[in-house]
Amino acid sequence: MEIINFRDEYEEGWLRCRVLAYLHTSMYEDVETKKPTFEGRPSIELIAVENGEVVGILDMILDDETLKTTSLGEGLGAFLQVIAVHPDHQYKGIGQKLYEEAVTQLKSFNVTFVELYTRGDEPANNFYKKLGFEKRVEYYDVFGIEKGLRSPISIETKDGRIYAQDDKGQFCDYVITQGVYEAYTLEAIEKIEYDRYYPSIGYYKQL
Repeated sequence: MEIINFRDEYEEGWLRCRVLAYLHTSMYEDVETKKPTFEGRPSIELIAVENGEVVGILDMILDDETLKTTSLGEGLGAFLQVIAVHPDHQYKGIGQKLYEEAVTQLKSFNVTFVELYTRGDEPANNFYKKLGFEKRVEYYDVFGIEKGLRSPISIETKDGRIYAQDDKGQFCDYVITQGVYEAYTLEAIEKIEYDRYYPSIGYYKQL
């Protein structure tokens, strides 16, 4: 296994590694169909490759004097956008090796800390704590719709079209289904008719 900088020829492997790593976590709905390019911003993009297969990925976006992505520390930082390991290759130290190589490369940049967000999955949180990250903030990703916004509707299909009516008999061109809310207190969650919610935890580490 070797850690190398990402190259375009590995994009399909990058996508497959990411989706499989997220599949059995609370991030399962977060699917990319094309690798982010960060629009020319300074970044560190690494992959772990074994026998030609991408088994681990890491992307960091770096703050510069014109644009700052981080919010948990003063000055310039690095935002850890993704770090993931193919499920068939987890618990082999690949994630730690990716992170250590990224920190080595960060020495060439004027950043003083690393920041990331994750959800409540215990293995991920334990991994970041093992790397020395400290929890700085927590809120909630809530999947649903604000209470009072969703009205009962009836659906009829005719001539290949869908016709929707609300409970007052008015036809609707569109309806609200659900979205993703950021709730900053547990009490706020009760204002949402939700399907599921997860803690979103912000971690910080001084370099």
